[in-house]
Amino acid sequence: MNSELNTTESTEIQKLGVEIPNLDEMVAKSEGLNKLKPIINLTAEYIELQKPEDSFRGVYVGTGEMNVTDQNTGEMRKLKSARFLIDKQVRINAGVSLVRELKEVPIGSPVEVTYTKKDGNVKIYSVSLLG
Repeated sequence: MNSELNTTESTEIQKLGVEIPNLDEMVAKSEGLNKLKPIINLTAEYIELQKPEDSFRGVYVGTGEMNVTDQNTGEMRKLKSARFLIDKQVRINAGVSLVRELKEVPIGSPVEVTYTKKDGNVKIYSVSLLG
C-alpha cells in the first residue's frame, strides 16, 4: 500500500475498502494547504451579453452542461454551455448559436465573442480568434 503512511493511517484507509490513486501525493499536498493562495475561481458565473455589439474576451476552455428550468413546463433540463476563463474567473454562456460557433475552436484559444443580432428568440454571436 502506501509506504509513507504510518500503520494506523494505512489500516484506517484499508477499512474504507477504496483504493485511492496517488495517495502519497495527495497527502503531501494536503499538508501545505494553509501556505497556498487561490489562483483561480472555478465556480462558474453566467456571462450575458445584453445588446448587439456587446462583447467579451476570454480563453475558451471547452463546453459543459448546466441545469436550467424550462419556463414553459417548469421541468429541469440540461443545456450545453460554452466555458471561458476571464480574469481568473470561469464564465459560462449557453447560447445555442455561440456553442455551435465554438465547435471547431481549439480549447485554450484566446477569443473575442460579440453579440451581433437577435434572430427571433436566438442571439447570434461572432467569434474571433485573438493572436
